Amino acid sequence: MLRTLVVYQSKYGTTQKVAEYLSLVLGPGRYLTPAEFKDEYQDFDLVIVGSPIYSGQPLPEISKFLEDHAEWLKGKKVALFSISIDLKEGYEKLGDMETVIGEAVSKRALGGTLKLGVLDEDDQQDLKVFSKMVGFPLQDMDLFKLEEVLEYALELKKIRDDMIPTLPRVELKDAVESFLKSHNTCTLSTSYQERVRSTPIEYTYHQEHLYLLSEGGEKFANLLLNNQVSVAVYEDYTTMNNLAGMQITGEAALVEDEDEYQDIIAMKGLNLDMIRNLPFNMNIIKIKVNRIEFLYSEFIKKGFGPKQILNFD
Repeated sequence: MLRTLVVYQSKYGTTQKVAEYLSLVLGPGRYLTPAEFKDEYQDFDLVIVGSPIYSGQPLPEISKFLEDHAEWLKGKKVALFSISIDLKEGYEKLGDMETVIGEAVSKRALGGTLKLGVLDEDDQQDLKVFSKMVGFPLQDMDLFKLEEVLEYALELKKIRDDMIPTLPRVELKDAVESFLKSHNTCTLSTSYQERVRSTPIEYTYHQEHLYLLSEGGEKFANLLLNNQVSVAVYEDYTTMNNLAGMQITGEAALVEDEDEYQDIIAMKGLNLDMIRNLPFNMNIIKIKVNRIEFLYSEFIKKGFGPKQILNFD
């Protein structure tokens, strides 16, 4: 699997938090300071470099890291982020950082926090000069937004996932469909606002759709308000060398058309009269598969990474 390295320098903690959050979302990965960097980390696939902006500049440790490793970084996919109160200045400094290492795959200026009581004497003096220069009030400020950080992490994850060497689409789809057809139980995850639900349930796969039969339940309180679902199909874990499982995202709908309902019951090999004679209604959830992330050790034998992604049209 592709690995992500986050190199950061933090002064009062915000940049370190961002580095940690990025590493969590983009795992497998590691976050570290320039002082902790080792040559072995040059093998990582995506490199993210971040710094707060103080006195109009990134921290010297980050500037030195970029200069010392410029040649290596020019051959890598590199993303840059800054933490600052002035986002315009943050983007300007990212441009300066980019000139050292070549074009970055992404740049993002993120809001930081300003707590006057924790600043050291030099920073307090620099801030007073800066506040007079640009005319902003000298007071505590908090522009840090976790949602923006996580949105950026997901943007970087898409960039990283696009770097994965992929099997030919026909071959990958055959492998995906073979796995789905050889299993019949999944975990259906639904949500609405603060309410979440995961349900073990039997399924049938047919022509890019999953069909689930259910007598009802709390999951429908989510499905009727949010049709976006996630489904997991997997085998029991044995070792890291024998991984087999997939995460599916799709759109769910309740089958209400009578002809379609009967066709699905027949496709599942069930007796319609038996279903009708049950003392309760049986509902069919139809899920249009949009995307599958398939972690499968067998792909390694074909010379590819174990994780493959299949997007359905």
